[in-house]
Amino acid sequence: MDPEKVAYWYLRLNGFLLWENFYVHPGGGGGALTDADLIGVRFPFRAERLIDDPEDLMEDDVARLGLISTKPDLVMAEVKRGPCALNGPWTDPAKENIQRVIAAIGCLPTDAVANAGAEIYADGMFENASVRARLICVGASINDEMRETSPAIYQITWSECLAFIFQRFTKYARQKAQTELWEQTGRALKTKALSLLDEAAFVEWATKEMGVSIARVDSQPHNVAESARPMPQAGSAAKAAKA
Repeated sequence: MDPEKVAYWYLRLNGFLLWENFYVHPGGGGGALTDADLIGVRFPFRAERLIDDPEDLMEDDVARLGLISTKPDLVMAEVKRGPCALNGPWTDPAKENIQRVIAAIGCLPTDAVANAGAEIYADGMFENASVRARLICVGASINDEMRETSPAIYQITWSECLAFIFQRFTKYARQKAQTELWEQTGRALKTKALSLLDEAAFVEWATKEMGVSIARVDSQPHNVAESARPMPQAGSAAKAAKA
């Protein structure tokens, strides 16, 4: 099972609209400069089940992903079988790959692209009145050095990611019954969650299928200093939109 597909479903179930394998192409032709495993955007008024049952909105992984309900949230996700990490092209400001991604997506005015890219290279996040753009990582374990040097970059472990997927599929099995048009990984994750009905067994099965080894199972979000990571708005844990 492809880890990038699993990360895709984690983000999709949290309301992100996604691009997979987003290539950054050079201006003069030739091979791609790099590629982003996943790029996603989540809108601030997401509310899955709002029309059907406003008292039972699907609760997203607000704290672990640092979700907000005030503006669109753009994430560039790096996915690893091993510890969370960023590839070289995403850490070298001279390459300006982040600026190329932001310009290609069009989430900021052209005169704001350079500064936004520079801030993301420096801190892992850019935010203004209209949008937030940031890097996140999904991997087998937390990278303590990255947490120290780049606290604004959210790191999600596979155990956390899979636990959320299991809970979403089992809690809302009836609502998500018709999924035959989903791609293979999403259908496999849902089918296994409903056949096992055991979170630990599901995480063990999925990590084995993905070829990853989990050093520890974390039960709490990896929060950092309040000043470094914007807190979700009040009530945002109840926000959700159709995945």
